Amino acid sequence: MENVKTKNKVGIKNIAIDFSKRYPAVFIILVLILAFTVVSPHFMTSSNAQTIMAGNAVVMIAAIGETMVLLTGGIDLSVATVISSSAVLAGYVMNVTHSITLGILTAVAVGLVIGCINGLLIGYGKMVPFITTMGTQLVARGIAFVVSQGIAVKGTPKPLVEFGFQSLAGLPVIFLISIVLLLLSAVLITKATWGRYVILAGANKKTGQYTGINVRFVEMSVYVFAGLFAGIAGFISIINLGNGIPGVGDTLLMIILGGVVLGGTSMNGGEGSIIRTLIGITLLAILTNGLNIIGIPFYDQLIVQGILIFVGNGLAIYMSQKSEYAM
Repeated sequence: MENVKTKNKVGIKNIAIDFSKRYPAVFIILVLILAFTVVSPHFMTSSNAQTIMAGNAVVMIAAIGETMVLLTGGIDLSVATVISSSAVLAGYVMNVTHSITLGILTAVAVGLVIGCINGLLIGYGKMVPFITTMGTQLVARGIAFVVSQGIAVKGTPKPLVEFGFQSLAGLPVIFLISIVLLLLSAVLITKATWGRYVILAGANKKTGQYTGINVRFVEMSVYVFAGLFAGIAGFISIINLGNGIPGVGDTLLMIILGGVVLGGTSMNGGEGSIIRTLIGITLLAILTNGLNIIGIPFYDQLIVQGILIFVGNGLAIYMSQKSEYAM
Protein backbone atom coordinates (compact mmCIF):
# COMPACT_ATOMS: atom_id res chain seq x y z
CA MET A 1 0.00 0.00 0.00
CA GLU A 2 2.81 2.39 0.87
CA ASN A 3 4.44 1.74 -2.50
CA VAL A 4 1.15 2.56 -4.25
CA LYS A 5 0.78 5.80 -2.27
CA THR A 6 4.38 6.73 -3.05
CA LYS A 7 3.85 6.08 -6.75
CA ASN A 8 0.66 8.17 -6.72
CA LYS A 9 2.46 11.05 -5.02
CA VAL A 10 5.30 10.87 -7.54
CA GLY A 11 2.78 10.73 -10.39
CA ILE A 12 0.90 13.78 -9.12
CA LYS A 13 4.17 15.62 -8.58
CA ASN A 14 5.31 14.87 -12.12
CA ILE A 15 1.96 16.03 -13.54
CA ALA A 16 2.19 19.26 -11.52
CA ILE A 17 5.77 19.87 -12.69
CA ASP A 18 4.83 19.17 -16.31
CA PHE A 19 1.80 21.49 -16.11
CA SER A 20 3.82 24.29 -14.52
CA LYS A 21 6.43 23.92 -17.24
CA ARG A 22 3.90 24.00 -20.06
CA TYR A 23 1.54 26.66 -18.70
CA PRO A 24 3.32 28.83 -16.08
CA ALA A 25 1.08 31.81 -16.88
CA VAL A 26 -1.99 30.00 -15.50
CA PHE A 27 -0.78 30.58 -11.96
CA ILE A 28 -0.41 34.31 -12.62
CA ILE A 29 -3.95 34.40 -14.07
CA LEU A 30 -5.37 32.81 -10.91
CA VAL A 31 -3.54 35.33 -8.71
CA LEU A 32 -4.78 38.27 -10.81
CA ILE A 33 -8.40 37.06 -10.75
CA LEU A 34 -8.26 36.66 -6.98
CA ALA A 35 -6.61 40.07 -6.47
CA PHE A 36 -8.99 42.04 -8.72
CA THR A 37 -12.03 40.26 -7.26
CA VAL A 38 -10.98 41.31 -3.76
CA VAL A 39 -10.18 44.89 -4.80
CA SER A 40 -13.26 45.58 -6.96
CA PRO A 41 -16.83 44.19 -6.84
CA HIS A 42 -17.20 45.06 -10.54
CA PHE A 43 -14.53 42.68 -11.77
CA MET A 44 -16.15 39.28 -11.30
CA THR A 45 -19.38 40.00 -13.20
CA SER A 46 -20.85 38.52 -16.38
CA SER A 47 -20.90 41.91 -18.12
CA ASN A 48 -17.23 42.47 -17.40
CA ALA A 49 -16.38 38.97 -18.60
CA GLN A 50 -18.15 39.74 -21.89
CA THR A 51 -16.19 42.99 -22.15
CA ILE A 52 -12.91 41.11 -21.75
CA MET A 53 -13.87 38.49 -24.33
CA ALA A 54 -15.16 40.90 -26.98
CA GLY A 55 -12.39 43.42 -26.44
CA ASN A 56 -9.62 40.90 -27.03
CA ALA A 57 -10.97 38.94 -30.01
CA VAL A 58 -8.88 41.00 -32.44
CA VAL A 59 -5.69 40.51 -30.44
CA MET A 60 -6.34 36.78 -30.07
CA ILE A 61 -6.79 36.23 -33.82
CA ALA A 62 -3.64 38.18 -34.71
CA ALA A 63 -1.68 36.39 -31.96
CA ILE A 64 -2.52 33.00 -33.50
CA GLY A 65 -0.73 34.04 -36.67
CA GLU A 66 2.20 35.48 -34.73
CA THR A 67 2.53 32.20 -32.85
CA MET A 68 3.07 30.31 -36.10
CA VAL A 69 5.85 32.71 -37.07
CA LEU A 70 7.59 32.48 -33.69
CA LEU A 71 7.44 28.69 -33.82
CA THR A 72 9.81 28.84 -36.82
CA GLY A 73 12.15 31.20 -34.96
CA GLY A 74 10.99 34.25 -36.93
CA ILE A 75 9.11 37.39 -35.96
CA ASP A 76 6.45 39.50 -37.68
CA LEU A 77 6.35 43.16 -36.65
CA SER A 78 3.80 44.02 -39.33
CA VAL A 79 0.75 42.16 -37.94
CA ALA A 80 -0.60 45.13 -35.98
CA THR A 81 -0.48 47.60 -38.87
CA VAL A 82 -1.88 44.95 -41.23
CA ILE A 83 -4.89 44.94 -38.91
CA SER A 84 -5.17 48.70 -39.46
CA SER A 85 -4.71 48.66 -43.23
CA SER A 86 -7.10 45.74 -43.77
CA ALA A 87 -9.72 47.43 -41.59
CA VAL A 88 -9.43 50.72 -43.48
CA LEU A 89 -9.48 49.18 -46.97
CA ALA A 90 -12.32 46.80 -46.11
CA GLY A 91 -14.24 49.70 -44.59
CA TYR A 92 -13.66 51.80 -47.69
CA VAL A 93 -14.85 49.01 -50.00
CA MET A 94 -18.00 48.46 -47.92
CA ASN A 95 -18.67 52.20 -47.86
CA VAL A 96 -18.56 52.29 -51.65
CA THR A 97 -20.21 48.98 -52.52
CA HIS A 98 -22.35 48.32 -49.40
CA SER A 99 -21.22 44.70 -49.74
CA ILE A 100 -20.12 42.82 -46.62
CA THR A 101 -18.77 39.98 -48.75
CA LEU A 102 -16.48 42.31 -50.69
CA GLY A 103 -15.38 43.83 -47.39
CA ILE A 104 -14.36 40.42 -46.05
CA LEU A 105 -12.54 39.54 -49.26
CA THR A 106 -10.70 42.86 -49.20
CA ALA A 107 -9.51 42.41 -45.62
CA VAL A 108 -8.34 38.88 -46.35
CA ALA A 109 -6.63 39.96 -49.59
CA VAL A 110 -4.72 42.76 -47.85
CA GLY A 111 -3.46 40.35 -45.21
CA LEU A 112 -2.48 37.72 -47.77
CA VAL A 113 -0.64 40.18 -50.02
CA ILE A 114 1.48 41.60 -47.19
CA GLY A 115 1.98 38.11 -45.76
CA CYS A 116 3.18 36.87 -49.16
CA ILE A 117 5.61 39.78 -49.45
CA ASN A 118 7.03 39.01 -46.00
CA GLY A 119 7.16 35.29 -46.72
CA LEU A 120 8.88 35.57 -50.09
CA LEU A 121 11.47 38.06 -48.87
CA ILE A 122 12.26 36.06 -45.72
CA GLY A 123 11.71 32.48 -46.85
CA TYR A 124 13.25 32.68 -50.31
CA GLY A 125 15.06 36.03 -50.24
CA LYS A 126 16.76 35.15 -46.94
CA MET A 127 16.18 38.65 -45.60
CA VAL A 128 16.22 39.28 -41.85
CA PRO A 129 12.67 38.92 -40.44
CA PHE A 130 13.01 41.84 -38.00
CA ILE A 131 14.06 44.35 -40.65
CA THR A 132 11.78 42.98 -43.37
CA THR A 133 8.61 43.06 -41.30
CA MET A 134 9.57 46.46 -39.89
CA GLY A 135 9.53 47.71 -43.47
CA THR A 136 6.16 46.16 -44.30
CA GLN A 137 4.88 47.46 -40.97
CA LEU A 138 5.58 51.02 -42.11
CA VAL A 139 4.08 50.38 -45.55
CA ALA A 140 0.89 48.92 -44.07
CA ARG A 141 0.56 51.81 -41.64
CA GLY A 142 1.10 54.32 -44.43
CA ILE A 143 -1.60 52.68 -46.55
CA ALA A 144 -4.05 52.88 -43.66
CA PHE A 145 -3.52 56.61 -43.15
CA VAL A 146 -3.29 57.56 -46.84
CA VAL A 147 -6.56 55.84 -47.71
CA SER A 148 -8.41 57.08 -44.62
CA GLN A 149 -6.67 60.48 -44.44
CA GLY A 150 -6.27 59.80 -40.73
CA ILE A 151 -9.97 59.58 -39.89
CA ALA A 152 -12.32 56.65 -39.30
CA VAL A 153 -13.82 55.10 -42.44
CA LYS A 154 -17.57 55.15 -41.90
CA GLY A 155 -20.40 53.61 -43.87
CA THR A 156 -20.23 50.12 -42.36
CA PRO A 157 -23.39 48.19 -43.36
CA LYS A 158 -25.94 48.22 -40.55
CA PRO A 159 -26.33 44.40 -40.41
CA LEU A 160 -22.59 44.09 -39.73
CA VAL A 161 -22.73 46.65 -36.93
CA GLU A 162 -25.70 44.84 -35.39
CA PHE A 163 -23.86 41.54 -35.72
CA GLY A 164 -21.15 42.92 -33.45
CA PHE A 165 -23.63 43.15 -30.57
CA GLN A 166 -24.84 39.58 -30.93
CA SER A 167 -24.06 36.83 -28.44
CA LEU A 168 -24.59 33.09 -28.25
CA ALA A 169 -25.07 31.35 -24.91
CA GLY A 170 -23.93 34.56 -23.24
CA LEU A 171 -20.69 34.70 -25.24
CA PRO A 172 -19.98 37.51 -27.74
CA VAL A 173 -20.09 36.25 -31.33
CA ILE A 174 -16.76 37.84 -32.24
CA PHE A 175 -15.18 36.03 -29.29
CA LEU A 176 -16.64 32.75 -30.51
CA ILE A 177 -15.17 33.43 -33.97
CA SER A 178 -11.73 33.86 -32.39
CA ILE A 179 -12.12 30.61 -30.44
CA VAL A 180 -13.15 28.68 -33.57
CA LEU A 181 -10.08 30.01 -35.41
CA LEU A 182 -7.92 29.15 -32.40
CA LEU A 183 -9.19 25.56 -32.25
CA LEU A 184 -8.76 25.06 -35.99
CA SER A 185 -5.21 26.40 -35.76
CA ALA A 186 -4.44 24.17 -32.77
CA VAL A 187 -5.55 21.13 -34.77
CA LEU A 188 -3.51 22.32 -37.75
CA ILE A 189 -0.31 22.69 -35.74
CA THR A 190 -0.68 19.41 -33.83
CA LYS A 191 -2.30 17.05 -36.34
CA ALA A 192 -1.45 18.28 -39.83
CA THR A 193 1.83 17.52 -41.58
CA TRP A 194 2.41 21.23 -42.18
CA GLY A 195 2.14 21.89 -38.43
CA ARG A 196 4.79 19.29 -37.65
CA TYR A 197 7.03 20.83 -40.31
CA VAL A 198 6.63 24.24 -38.66
CA ILE A 199 7.80 22.86 -35.30
CA LEU A 200 10.70 20.92 -36.86
CA ALA A 201 11.84 23.88 -38.95
CA GLY A 202 11.86 26.06 -35.86
CA ALA A 203 13.68 23.52 -33.70
CA ASN A 204 16.52 22.95 -36.16
CA LYS A 205 16.49 24.20 -39.74
CA LYS A 206 19.46 22.10 -40.86
CA THR A 207 17.94 18.93 -39.44
CA GLY A 208 14.67 19.83 -41.13
CA GLN A 209 16.41 20.13 -44.48
CA TYR A 210 18.15 16.79 -44.03
CA THR A 211 14.82 15.10 -43.31
CA GLY A 212 13.38 16.40 -46.58
CA ILE A 213 11.40 19.39 -45.28
CA ASN A 214 11.23 22.38 -47.62
CA VAL A 215 12.26 24.84 -44.92
CA ARG A 216 12.06 27.87 -47.23
CA PHE A 217 8.47 27.08 -48.12
CA VAL A 218 7.57 26.50 -44.45
CA GLU A 219 9.12 29.85 -43.50
CA MET A 220 7.24 31.60 -46.27
CA SER A 221 3.94 29.92 -45.40
CA VAL A 222 3.91 31.01 -41.73
CA TYR A 223 4.16 34.66 -42.77
CA VAL A 224 1.30 34.16 -45.23
CA PHE A 225 -0.66 32.55 -42.40
CA ALA A 226 0.11 35.47 -40.08
CA GLY A 227 -0.94 37.96 -42.76
CA LEU A 228 -4.20 36.09 -43.34
CA PHE A 229 -5.08 36.13 -39.66
CA ALA A 230 -4.11 39.80 -39.31
CA GLY A 231 -6.47 40.56 -42.20
CA ILE A 232 -9.28 38.64 -40.50
CA ALA A 233 -8.51 40.48 -37.26
CA GLY A 234 -8.79 43.77 -39.12
CA PHE A 235 -12.27 42.90 -40.33
CA ILE A 236 -13.28 41.76 -36.84
CA SER A 237 -12.14 45.17 -35.56
CA ILE A 238 -14.74 46.78 -37.84
CA ILE A 239 -17.44 44.56 -36.36
CA ASN A 240 -16.25 45.41 -32.86
CA LEU A 241 -15.83 49.18 -33.31
CA GLY A 242 -18.35 49.90 -36.07
CA ASN A 243 -15.87 51.65 -38.39
CA GLY A 244 -12.51 51.09 -40.06
CA ILE A 245 -10.07 52.85 -37.71
CA PRO A 246 -6.67 53.71 -39.28
CA GLY A 247 -4.79 53.42 -35.99
CA VAL A 248 -6.68 50.46 -34.56
CA GLY A 249 -3.59 48.26 -34.51
CA ASP A 250 -1.00 50.86 -33.50
CA THR A 251 -0.92 49.88 -29.81
CA LEU A 252 -1.49 46.15 -30.30
CA LEU A 253 1.92 44.86 -31.42
CA MET A 254 3.47 44.62 -27.97
CA ILE A 255 0.30 43.07 -26.56
CA ILE A 256 0.27 40.46 -29.34
CA LEU A 257 3.97 39.62 -29.01
CA GLY A 258 3.89 39.87 -25.22
CA GLY A 259 0.90 37.56 -24.97
CA VAL A 260 2.48 34.92 -27.21
CA VAL A 261 5.79 34.97 -25.33
CA LEU A 262 4.16 35.25 -21.92
CA GLY A 263 2.10 32.17 -22.73
CA GLY A 264 5.31 30.18 -23.14
CA THR A 265 6.09 30.16 -26.87
CA SER A 266 9.85 30.48 -27.38
CA MET A 267 11.17 33.24 -29.63
CA ASN A 268 13.98 30.87 -30.59
CA GLY A 269 11.50 28.60 -32.36
CA GLY A 270 10.51 24.97 -32.02
CA GLU A 271 8.62 25.27 -28.74
CA GLY A 272 5.15 26.61 -28.04
CA SER A 273 1.50 26.08 -28.84
CA ILE A 274 -1.73 27.84 -29.71
CA ILE A 275 -3.16 27.00 -26.28
CA ARG A 276 -0.22 28.73 -24.62
CA THR A 277 -0.98 31.81 -26.68
CA LEU A 278 -4.60 31.71 -25.49
CA ILE A 279 -3.35 31.66 -21.91
CA GLY A 280 -0.88 34.50 -22.48
CA ILE A 281 -3.41 36.77 -24.20
CA THR A 282 -5.98 35.96 -21.50
CA LEU A 283 -3.48 36.97 -18.84
CA LEU A 284 -2.79 40.37 -20.40
CA ALA A 285 -6.52 40.90 -21.08
CA ILE A 286 -7.40 40.26 -17.43
CA LEU A 287 -4.54 42.46 -16.26
CA THR A 288 -5.52 45.40 -18.50
CA ASN A 289 -9.20 45.10 -17.63
CA GLY A 290 -8.53 44.89 -13.92
CA LEU A 291 -6.20 47.89 -13.96
CA ASN A 292 -8.84 49.90 -15.86
CA ILE A 293 -11.50 49.00 -13.33
CA ILE A 294 -9.41 50.13 -10.36
CA GLY A 295 -8.50 53.36 -12.17
CA ILE A 296 -4.82 52.89 -13.05
CA PRO A 297 -3.73 55.38 -15.79
CA PHE A 298 -2.86 53.98 -19.24
CA TYR A 299 0.88 54.72 -19.14
CA ASP A 300 1.19 53.22 -15.67
CA GLN A 301 -0.46 50.11 -17.08
CA LEU A 302 2.30 49.83 -19.69
CA ILE A 303 4.88 49.69 -16.90
CA VAL A 304 2.96 46.94 -15.11
CA GLN A 305 2.51 44.97 -18.34
CA GLY A 306 6.23 45.20 -19.12
CA ILE A 307 7.19 44.01 -15.64
CA LEU A 308 4.70 41.15 -15.87
CA ILE A 309 6.18 39.99 -19.19
CA PHE A 310 9.63 39.89 -17.55
CA VAL A 311 8.24 37.99 -14.56
CA GLY A 312 6.26 35.57 -16.70
CA ASN A 313 9.20 34.85 -18.98
CA GLY A 314 11.48 34.38 -15.97
CA LEU A 315 8.96 32.04 -14.38
CA ALA A 316 8.75 29.96 -17.55
CA ILE A 317 12.56 29.63 -17.65
CA TYR A 318 12.68 28.74 -13.94
CA MET A 319 9.96 26.09 -14.26
CA SER A 320 11.66 24.60 -17.29
CA GLN A 321 15.00 24.34 -15.47
CA LYS A 322 13.32 22.96 -12.36
CA SER A 323 11.60 20.22 -14.36
CA GLU A 324 14.94 19.27 -15.95
CA TYR A 325 16.55 18.93 -12.53
CA ALA A 326 13.58 16.89 -11.28
CA MET A 327 14.06 14.44 -14.13
